[in-house]
Amino acid sequence: MIFSKATQQLLAQLNQIYPGSVILRGQDTKSGVITANQVTTDMLGTRLMIEVNDATAPDFLATREMLMMLLTLNGYPQAYFQLITKDEAITEQLMVMSTYLYQPALHAIVYREQVKHNVLTPDVVTAYTKGVIQTLTKENDSRDEAALRLLTLIDAKVLMGAVPFDVQDLSDTFVDYYPEAWAAAELIYDQMSAEHIKDPFTVHQAITTLFKAFDAQMIAWNLPELHNQEFTTITPVISKEQAQLPVSEVFGIRHVDLLKHDSKATAFVGELKDSGQNSFVVNAPSEDPAAFFKALYALPVEELFSQLKQPFTIK
Repeated sequence: MIFSKATQQLLAQLNQIYPGSVILRGQDTKSGVITANQVTTDMLGTRLMIEVNDATAPDFLATREMLMMLLTLNGYPQAYFQLITKDEAITEQLMVMSTYLYQPALHAIVYREQVKHNVLTPDVVTAYTKGVIQTLTKENDSRDEAALRLLTLIDAKVLMGAVPFDVQDLSDTFVDYYPEAWAAAELIYDQMSAEHIKDPFTVHQAITTLFKAFDAQMIAWNLPELHNQEFTTITPVISKEQAQLPVSEVFGIRHVDLLKHDSKATAFVGELKDSGQNSFVVNAPSEDPAAFFKALYALPVEELFSQLKQPFTIK
């Protein structure tokens, strides 16, 4: 597979800041559709392999993956999974669904950038739409696939909102196939204010909006919530002043009915006071937990994240 000059230039730009090397490889099989599983990433020592395994839209798939990496390497919020449930299968499902739900906030920037470089073309959008239809079943009286439909269609709405050409006929297809889920995706898209997503802070706002709005829709459909504000750790985006303040003024810490992934011990989540989003996870010691939390709350925020070896972003 041959990637465009612009894609290769983006790869070179990524390699200038990636702590290791990134390799891009493709396959020549062409399906005519774009689906979520057409790009894989694998670590090979210090090398990261990005493999595009479908030649339908290799530059779109490769640049979307690389632009996502560039954003996170430049301080845009990342998703971490520091908590587990007592059921491994449920934990895995939550991680997958959280990742799908987190991505559209960054894709709002990525898709606009791809439009600028003529990567997100009418043919690509058509192939993307075909991939959505191939992935999802039509709506019926059952809501067995309602969560998957909504997760998939939110991203589709973000993509269609980014392009400068008419996609009404493709939107009409989604209205026909998934009237309930598409209406919900449009509502959540409006709440995201995707056109205003432009920096780490607005990305963080969009992620928390997605988490809250998705669970609200699950409640409306009488389906289980994901509770991603609690389960998923998102890189906090704070001001310089907040970084110097004691933890108690920026975060609240509470016990959750989940376990810390590395220790399998009782977990406490640090939540941003302005959004309620999980920003870090700690274990309390078995001896003198009151003294532990007193000292933790008194730490400057910057010092806390240094001790946790976890990033935060200054807005």
